[in-house]
Amino acid sequence: MILAPIGSIQPNPYQPRTEFDPEAIDALCASIAKYGIIEPLIVREKETGLYELIAGERRFRAAKKLGLTTVPAIIRNSTDLEMLEIAMIENLHREDISSIDKANGFKRLMEEFRYTQNQISQIMGMSRSAVANTIRLLDLPPQIQEALHRKYITEGHARAILCIKDDRERDFALKRIIGSQLSVREAEELSRILEKNSKSNGKNGSLSIYTNSELRLVEALQEKLGTKVHVIRSASGGRIEIEFYSDEDLSRIYESL
Repeated sequence: MILAPIGSIQPNPYQPRTEFDPEAIDALCASIAKYGIIEPLIVREKETGLYELIAGERRFRAAKKLGLTTVPAIIRNSTDLEMLEIAMIENLHREDISSIDKANGFKRLMEEFRYTQNQISQIMGMSRSAVANTIRLLDLPPQIQEALHRKYITEGHARAILCIKDDRERDFALKRIIGSQLSVREAEELSRILEKNSKSNGKNGSLSIYTNSELRLVEALQEKLGTKVHVIRSASGGRIEIEFYSDEDLSRIYESL
């Protein structure tokens, strides 16, 4: 073990975590200020004489914030692949890593280092299906990935939205899940209904075509009621249909009206 000058340590370019909780860093600062850095950082030495961080990103950030000039470190000669593996394994055991960061890490292992899903499952201690389901989250539109990354929704909610093929319906489902704080089971039921309706509309050729004024009306009602609204024209006028997905949902809509 060595005492490495903190200015000589560069961040790990293969770090899968993109954000660190400021409160967690502050708590770690308080611990380090009182007890010091108990677990050394792991670094590798570069040809320039500088060090590249392999593991210990949070300790490194906390030490810099405290203004420490040196940190205890263990030098390990690691390849790029080993650096990514170690960073991934270290962070996987932390509950606060986002599913999107995890999915992007798996994707890098596959694209940059030619790993199979079976190999990833072995080094991560996960089933192959769990690895595949995590990677599938990257098929979601950016706004839904961001909601999952920010933990506005859970991975279970995101998997429910994945069952919907239409992006507009996915966006509606996201707003509905967040706005009404749906459980994962309720989100799955919502997704099932939205996908069924979407398939039915496409099959029957009955997908509503709204005028601009009707579209504004529909969007305003959906925003107010937090559910799908349809305007259906007939020769003598028409009707407005309001969807609900449970008895509680019906009561909520009634209160809104």
